[in-house]
Amino acid sequence: MTAQPEVILCLQAGLPDYPDIEYGVNIAGLLQAPVKFLCMRGRGATATLEQAVKQGSEKLQAAGLPFEVEWAKGLVAEAIETAVRNHPQALAIFSDRNRPVWRRLLRLGRLRHLMAELSSPLLRVRDTCWPIKEILVCSGGMAYTIRLEKMAIRLAKASGARLTLLHIVEPVTLDYSLAREMHEHWSQLIETHTPQARHFIKVVAAAKEAGVEARLLVRHGEVVQEIIREVRSGDYDMVGLGSAYSSHSLRNLYRPDVTALVSASVDCPILTMRGKESDTFEQEF
Repeated sequence: MTAQPEVILCLQAGLPDYPDIEYGVNIAGLLQAPVKFLCMRGRGATATLEQAVKQGSEKLQAAGLPFEVEWAKGLVAEAIETAVRNHPQALAIFSDRNRPVWRRLLRLGRLRHLMAELSSPLLRVRDTCWPIKEILVCSGGMAYTIRLEKMAIRLAKASGARLTLLHIVEPVTLDYSLAREMHEHWSQLIETHTPQARHFIKVVAAAKEAGVEARLLVRHGEVVQEIIREVRSGDYDMVGLGSAYSSHSLRNLYRPDVTALVSASVDCPILTMRGKESDTFEQEF
């Protein structure tokens, strides 16, 4: 394969099944993207993974999509790190379906430094939730979420899904004008003269320009609990997380530990992507 991979499947040998291969091949079909199977040999047998990769490769070949297969020794966490460092623009897909909750939290903890310093998109797959009809993006309404929101718009456009933006306003614990305005008018956020309101107006406009149906939901309460509550009640097929800031711009609420806690409690695919404070909607990522 001469094309740079846009989707990298980070796979661990020795597991009973591979939902990330099924899901990753479907995502590649939506995006018409080249694929790399990055397979890690551990202590377990490789036969099941080899067969799953063969089946996935056949589907990609039938769809006319380029792919490559690479084998290496190590753990899948190392594969994810290799993928995001060598191909920072690619979507790295991995699964933790066959791991207990405490190991899921541990592995996500190992990835926190990557999520903090890199902007690569990561997609955790547990239940495949296919086809994609509803995408939820949990956003702090700051520049850090622009890359995630644009990625979600791209996926929604390709799949025909509806995009829901979820913004959580926590109870005020800091006494400054922006926090007070957000707290007092949280249910009419889009009508306030705040940076968050301007941000969401631009996101909805970008979605509509791409032909994607989009809406904004604003909730008041504790961030993790409100996100989990919305995910469980909304029948979403994908959830996006990744902002470094919440509506209280001085507090780090949408940080990797929030992603880890939500990911441990939610089985639908989780998309994470961290941007930069200097990001704008006009940039191409």
